[in-house]
Amino acid sequence: MPDPDSAASRPRVYVSYACEESDEHVSLVREFAAFLRTEAGVDAHLDQWYADGRRDWVAWASDQFQQADFIVVIASPGYGLTMGMLDTAMLHDKLGRSLPDATHQILPVVLPGGSATDIPHVLSAFAATHYVVRAFSLDEVQGLLRAIHGSPAHAMPPLGAFRPPDVEAGPVLVATPRSPPRTGRHLGPGAEVVIGDDHYLVHAGTYEETTTSDGAAVLRGARALSVGGPRPQVWLRQLEIRQDTPMAEEAATALTCERTLLASPAGRWLGILVSPALVREPGLVTLVTGWPLSGRTRGPCDTLASFVPERGELADPLRTRAILRGLGGLCRKLAALHRMDASHRCLAPAAIIRLDDGALALRDLGLATTSYEPGEGPELYRAPEQGRRRRGKAGPWTDAYQIGAIAYHFATGHPPPSIPVPVRGLAPDLPPAATAAIDAALDAEPSRRPGILALGAAFDSSR
Repeated sequence: MPDPDSAASRPRVYVSYACEESDEHVSLVREFAAFLRTEAGVDAHLDQWYADGRRDWVAWASDQFQQADFIVVIASPGYGLTMGMLDTAMLHDKLGRSLPDATHQILPVVLPGGSATDIPHVLSAFAATHYVVRAFSLDEVQGLLRAIHGSPAHAMPPLGAFRPPDVEAGPVLVATPRSPPRTGRHLGPGAEVVIGDDHYLVHAGTYEETTTSDGAAVLRGARALSVGGPRPQVWLRQLEIRQDTPMAEEAATALTCERTLLASPAGRWLGILVSPALVREPGLVTLVTGWPLSGRTRGPCDTLASFVPERGELADPLRTRAILRGLGGLCRKLAALHRMDASHRCLAPAAIIRLDDGALALRDLGLATTSYEPGEGPELYRAPEQGRRRRGKAGPWTDAYQIGAIAYHFATGHPPPSIPVPVRGLAPDLPPAATAAIDAALDAEPSRRPGILALGAAFDSSR
């Protein structure tokens, strides 16, 4: 039986691109091909890995086209013009032999900073499927991987027996009772919970859940409506301890320390609604903090996640300037946290609340009271030193990176790739001081990033 993990048992992919494009584009293609091999497990092949001596590249490319199960075509303005027409000619040949087979086999891909308009016209960019990759993560390449592996996101259900209606029977209305909401002590999406003496209705759209690496404890978070309580809207962080282990104990201590930080005299500078409550029950520790209300909607204020550009949406310079001004103020609140020898390390749009006046507030203290762990932090905004394979020391410089990554997302319309394209070239309408600060904050070397106050001052130039 063949080994399913061997390269021979996996689909072989040839990565075709315009090799005479810019050095940045060629490097980005190489990084993407390496990501397909190392992270996605795809048997990808790229000419840059075969330049180990003098080679007949015409014969080599022809051989790759013959051996490949799929051909990934990287879109760029010069594709078909700067590569001697070799790959283009072979693509035309495949399309001419069998259009359905070639359409299935040739997969156009748009890398970060690219555009679907750069896909060769012969590949029907807007009539057939293409794949936009905004960041090198498994979530971003799911569509491409499903095409390679022939695995749809939703399988067609089996066809049942045809049951024609009885012509003499009248319509039948079947009513099923609505399931009552879950009531208990544990947070859950849409749950009705009692914590201490207070009653809460949990908002499903804000529910989050993570597990300690040993599986002994689960940390859940959600916004909730307080039924008859002093604060109409609250943010709940609840730790369920399933097994007493050092990691579970550390997680419980982290919530206690967060409450202590928020209740301290310096805590008022953090911008979180204080007077936090810590409720201890058997197997549960819950931290309750307030959630600001909007004077316009009379409901809870939204997080920045509600304002993030949709996929394919062009970034709005006016909105981006307003967000940058808000991030400038948030930097000063983070500086207060840094003065307490702590750093957030989990900054993302969903963790930042936007008030009516455009000011931004922290939802909670993130990972500020926890020990560093490789792979921590939000995937799209994770700093290089937080990666599982690039371990480093996290600290205030990590917050600077994450603020820069959020600003990059609003300025360009997509999260920063592992090698970000300079913002000044993608968002020329923004102030040069702000774009330069974003680029500096995303430096892979923490020591070269600006301090959090300097970053905030640069964003203030967006006024």
